[in-house]
Amino acid sequence: MSTYSWLVIATVLLVIEITTGTFYLLMLAIAAVCAWFGYLLGASFLSQSLIFLVASAILVSLVYRYRTQKLRQAVPNLADQLDTGEIVMVNKWHNGVGDTQYRGAHWQVVLETPIEHPTTGQYRIVRLDGTRLLVKPL
Repeated sequence: MSTYSWLVIATVLLVIEITTGTFYLLMLAIAAVCAWFGYLLGASFLSQSLIFLVASAILVSLVYRYRTQKLRQAVPNLADQLDTGEIVMVNKWHNGVGDTQYRGAHWQVVLETPIEHPTTGQYRIVRLDGTRLLVKPL
């Protein structure tokens, strides 16, 4: 390959990366620069290609691992948030646990800040706590 072939490949990958913003093509561009260093050290084209392949595999796998970890941490469980803010009618209380019908199912209700003698009436859902609705008075 010519002197600047790996640098041209790296530049093209970098330009495409700037338009997409995925970081994967950036890793391929870095791998192309690594292959160019192999060229400078006098490695054969096969060795340069192997440097590019190995560096690409390592760098892309690192980015993949990093991004999947970040996504797992960043994605909230949206199913828990569907009911937040909705109003339920609590029919009775017994030892700090209330009963209500919500979305066609029987739910146990617990107050967000417990009080000694809660009254029946309407409450706002704060969040789900397992199979119970955590509520606060209106």
